[in-house]
Amino acid sequence: MGTRVSSEVDFILNNMVNMEHATSTQEIMAGTVCALIFISVSYFINRRLSGDSFKIDTYLLIIYAVTVFCLAVFFEVIVNGLYHYFIGEKLWEYHIMPIYNQDVSLLAPLLWSAYGMHLYFIEQTYAKCLPAFMRNRKSHALLHGFDAPLVFEVSGNLIFLLLIGKYYAYYLPGDVFHLTSFRVIPLYMACIFFGLLLLHWLEKQARHWIIPTTIFSTGIGFLFLG
Repeated sequence: MGTRVSSEVDFILNNMVNMEHATSTQEIMAGTVCALIFISVSYFINRRLSGDSFKIDTYLLIIYAVTVFCLAVFFEVIVNGLYHYFIGEKLWEYHIMPIYNQDVSLLAPLLWSAYGMHLYFIEQTYAKCLPAFMRNRKSHALLHGFDAPLVFEVSGNLIFLLLIGKYYAYYLPGDVFHLTSFRVIPLYMACIFFGLLLLHWLEKQARHWIIPTTIFSTGIGFLFLG
């Protein structure tokens, strides 16, 4: 009798492990598809808008990708924690591969790096297409503050819902159907403004591949601490 019960328990546990593995694989695949869609769509749109001035500097593209990823995971823990402390509830909870009490996702290296590449592309479009009085970091941060939540987050959540039936980041306020929230816009503006200051500073530094490697490693290390 005991052997039979033990075998049934082992069978159930093995099935649970297999289901978790299959779910993780689906989530990683969905994240990969989402990142590729973002990068591809942003590339073609911004190349079209920027025309002959559009270029890809591989080093700067990677700097943007890894810096945005690293800053984003730090800011997510800080911003969501402070919001919870002062308001009494969180702004968002990650439903896909969550860490840091659901403030961050393990898919951050994929999706935040994709947003960093988008930032690199669209900054070129802003430099060419915006009127002269808006070609500054404050104006760019203002525009990114709308673009990031209302385009990037909404479309990202919709892609995950379509592919695997789950929100990637579930926003507790329901003002935008839990896909994002208008409340996060000013927070994005402030964080992106700081990020642009850092990125423009990094652009002026001597080029050494140890710089993006160190930034990326710092972000990965932070994830594993969660």
